[in-house]
Amino acid sequence: MNYIGYLINFLIVLFIVSIFGYLLSVLKEKYDLINNKVNLQSKKITQKLLDELDLKIFKLGNLNLSIGDEIKIYLKNNNSIKGTVLGAKKEDNLLCILTLEDKILELKVSKIKKLRIISKYGRIL
Repeated sequence: MNYIGYLINFLIVLFIVSIFGYLLSVLKEKYDLINNKVNLQSKKITQKLLDELDLKIFKLGNLNLSIGDEIKIYLKNNNSIKGTVLGAKKEDNLLCILTLEDKILELKVSKIKKLRIISKYGRIL
């Protein structure tokens, strides 16, 4: 029975350490966001691609989007795409996202039926 007490104490310590690690990672994201840096893990993203995008922070419908936000897009043909916002091209009316399969998609805003934000970059919840 004494082993169960040790196991519970060990699991509580692991839980507290995981919460502390999560808070540290969010604080690092917040610090990078203040300094206009976003860390995205992809081999497809180049600086040239990011320089071609006009808008890094923009409003689409009634949602404020910025680079690094995770979103789910419902298209007019009833398909859905999950990905990370890279930016937008204002003159072409395009939204550029990095999908979960590490592909870069440029979607016309007119093809988007509904948009849902899964998580904002640098936000705790």
